[in-house]
Amino acid sequence: MKAISENLYERGKSGMKYCRRRIPAALLAAYPPKQTHITRSLHTSDLREAKKRLKVEINQIDSEFAQHRTALKEKQALYTRKKLNSLSQEQLKALADHWVRQVLLNDEQLRSEGLDDAEFDGLGARLEQQRSELGRMLATGRSDKILPAMHGFIYLCGLDVEMSPEETRRAGAAFLSAVVTSLDHQRARQSGQVVNTNDVAPVVPTPKELAASEAAKSSEQGPSWDSIFAVWRDYVKNRPKSTTIATQTPWRELQKLAAANGVNHPGDVTAELMRKFVDEMATRGLAVVTLNERLAKIKSLFKVAKGKGALAVNPAIDTIGLKQNSFEKRKQRRLPFDKADLGRIFSSPIFNHQQLRSQGQSGEASYWIPILMYYTGARTEEIAGLALSDVVQDPVHGWYFNLIDRPSQDDDLFLDEEGAQEKRPNADGQTKEQWRNLKNDKSIRKVPMATELIDLGLFRFMDAMKAKGQTSLFPSLTHDWHDKLSGAFSKFFGRYKVHVLGISNPKKVLYSFRHTMKDAMTSAQVESKYLKRILGHASGEGSVTDGYGAADVPLQALMSEFRKVKFFPIAAQPWQPGKGPVRLKKPGKSEP
Repeated sequence: MKAISENLYERGKSGMKYCRRRIPAALLAAYPPKQTHITRSLHTSDLREAKKRLKVEINQIDSEFAQHRTALKEKQALYTRKKLNSLSQEQLKALADHWVRQVLLNDEQLRSEGLDDAEFDGLGARLEQQRSELGRMLATGRSDKILPAMHGFIYLCGLDVEMSPEETRRAGAAFLSAVVTSLDHQRARQSGQVVNTNDVAPVVPTPKELAASEAAKSSEQGPSWDSIFAVWRDYVKNRPKSTTIATQTPWRELQKLAAANGVNHPGDVTAELMRKFVDEMATRGLAVVTLNERLAKIKSLFKVAKGKGALAVNPAIDTIGLKQNSFEKRKQRRLPFDKADLGRIFSSPIFNHQQLRSQGQSGEASYWIPILMYYTGARTEEIAGLALSDVVQDPVHGWYFNLIDRPSQDDDLFLDEEGAQEKRPNADGQTKEQWRNLKNDKSIRKVPMATELIDLGLFRFMDAMKAKGQTSLFPSLTHDWHDKLSGAFSKFFGRYKVHVLGISNPKKVLYSFRHTMKDAMTSAQVESKYLKRILGHASGEGSVTDGYGAADVPLQALMSEFRKVKFFPIAAQPWQPGKGPVRLKKPGKSEP
């Protein structure tokens, strides 16, 4: 074809004119494969007449493009998942109603196709078994086993909801009730009763349609709580789930308080309401540290929202928390494990000749995490995330660990000392595997290795991991809901210390190993800046000691100070592969 002008072509001896229009790339999916243009005859060879007809044809093609564009958007909307931080009460009800209707429609279709006697009896037996099991779960308030089905159905409904544990429990209870209701309707049909789907489960908006409607309504009145939270969440790429959940909790609390005071949008929150928020948290008896941490999260959220232009003002900018005196701080602090505790721990079945292990994912971490915490003073998550390459030998000064400085709200080693509450922000964007190795060098500290660890078989254990092709010390550990590798072990140790070791003091927990190490270094008169350096806290003595990197404190000085520490000898036997599971009572259960 010969081009005459834009979109106008001619072909053949007679010079027949054609309209030829390129299909926009975004609309190619609406046309047959490999078709890139629309070519239509103008049914004339006269140039003047062709130009008149060309305008009409172009308008028709543009109209066709508009129809395809709308259809593709609607189709895309069916598959695009709307991201939410929680489900409102209305959305939960829509989810439950939608489940009941879909189950009954499928049941109706199955029965309409006809069932023979064997299929009918099999269906009845399955319904009775499911009703018995799920009914017991409903009666006992245990919806945990139904959560995978709930999350799967939420996904099929076109939603992507990142719920906190509290929100998950609330949604799970509502969803379990809907599942039981649908089973009751199916059982009624099974017994011969007439159950009309449209009567007991009429057509209702889907959860996604309801969420879109609520969002549209909210946008007309002002930014919603979810949209402002999303601005904060998305400000940092791949923000850790644990950080998101921790901030979501006080944000939801503020939302509830605002609703109770007639404030429906975060843009209408005032400084007075923020002061009420602090007072309300104090009235509920929250610890001062917890209260101040939650307030700090809210202030950070509002700061980002204002900085990104999502809100006009930051109502929390001048809000202050509570102050705690030194006596109260010392009273609340964790206690170290004393010699009697250490004797109980390291002579117990995990560490003696029985070499028992957790029945869960902790495996050999059951043995090594407490021992490594005792001899390094490191945080639980730092130990859980150790890679084989983090155990390093200096040709002059010997072995040491490369540990990440990862502050935690459980850290209370220096509560009564100036600057102890200052926490370095965590770097974001780490991957699930070997997250420690991807950190900036400035966030890594060196902790000398105690010779006792070599005697207990640490290198033998590392060789065993290498022989299996592993790169992590504890490859069986997986990230939990809060994105922590140590979550499963922490829960196991909490039960182990009470039910096996008989250590019931709530102030003695895994972090007590850090306090034990601090006391040991203090008794050995380790210089303060090196003590804090080894424990992963800022020393407050300037950029040299506060800068976390290879050049801040000479390794020789760290090694020299560390050698002053005299560890209380423990009864742990050298490591051997686990020989069996530790059997623990479940919380709240008594021995038979």
